[in-house]
Amino acid sequence: RAKFARELAEYRSLEADHLGRGWWMLRAEYPEVFVVFANAQLKPPAVIFGVIIDFTNYDLWAPSVRLVNPFTREPYKAKELPSTLRRRSLVAAPHLAGLIPGGQEGEVPQMEQESTLMQAHSPDDVPFLCLAGVREYHEHPGHSGDSWLLHKGEAKNMLFYLLDVLYRYGVQPINSYQIQMMPVIRFGQQEVPE
Repeated sequence: RAKFARELAEYRSLEADHLGRGWWMLRAEYPEVFVVFANAQLKPPAVIFGVIIDFTNYDLWAPSVRLVNPFTREPYKAKELPSTLRRRSLVAAPHLAGLIPGGQEGEVPQMEQESTLMQAHSPDDVPFLCLAGVREYHEHPGHSGDSWLLHKGEAKNMLFYLLDVLYRYGVQPINSYQIQMMPVIRFGQQEVPE
């Protein structure tokens, strides 16, 4: 509980800044924190999603992160997510070595790759945040060699770190509303005959 209290105190010390970014901490009672994200740059501003971060047994266990409906607190299914938290990263592309003009001898080219931080096996599953430092990531069989214990000393303010990742990839990239209008064409009919 002391570590949870420290995380909250660090958040609250900059709460005015967080509010300006659209982070609303609506509930913080051990072991859970409930934060709603709004996009303050949109006109009018919009509520994007909520998150519940569970600090049970922190920091022996990594925090659990669930994106939730901000009004019901129900976890989103993958098909319902308002954002999949898309990100771009550079990855090594050794298969392209020597094929790119002007490349240095022995230099491994890099490619830009887009991925999503929210992962699920099916559209009806509750997705998890695929990020080191998140309980669901470290418990997933695909990350069995990447124990939380290898990471737990790295983040000094885990609550801020997680909220910042959610904001950076899920809220900040949204810069406008997109409106799609689909006209419906039907036959006009006079009165129905007897």
